[in-house]
Amino acid sequence: MNTSATAQRIIKRIAVIPGDGIGKEVVPEAVRILTAAIARANREAEFVEFDWGADRFLRDGTTLPAGAEEMFEREFDAILFGAVGDPRVPSNRHAADILLGLRAKLDLYVNARPVELLDASLTPLRERREQDIGFIIFRENTEGLYAGAGGQFRRGDPEEIAIQEDINTRRGVERIIRHAFQYARARKLGKVLMSDK
Repeated sequence: MNTSATAQRIIKRIAVIPGDGIGKEVVPEAVRILTAAIARANREAEFVEFDWGADRFLRDGTTLPAGAEEMFEREFDAILFGAVGDPRVPSNRHAADILLGLRAKLDLYVNARPVELLDASLTPLRERREQDIGFIIFRENTEGLYAGAGGQFRRGDPEEIAIQEDINTRRGVERIIRHAFQYARARKLGKVLMSDK
């Protein structure tokens, strides 16, 4: 057996949670694209789908099964997660349990959103070329409004009041800032900007 060729064909296990609505439409296409990109890089991947979403929740009450996060940490290299949320579940409890549960339990605190101009014809900005637009947004993914602090008073009443608190710990803020600076330093980027909603 050629060990160098075997080493090059690294097999990754990717968990797939299509979720609800549009998630069920776009995730299969994302799997097709990833499969082609992985094959082109002379690698292999195994995709394992989980039916966690509104349909499953309405059928048997399953949101995020006990031990799911340990299973993902132990057996998978990545999770491909679709959209969650369904009008048949007005509280969206299933979505919060699955999405926020995985973020919190796996400590997925970095939400990385790259922005890149693929073609100059795609921007409304005048005289901008592909090399002019390229940045990445890092958003803290486990604290802030995701802490779920708050509630509703007089629900359904015309005078209903809703309160939602934004909770940020020093640790949470510091580690996302450090991540942004480490990313910028590793890529020799000249600027880091901190912003808030």
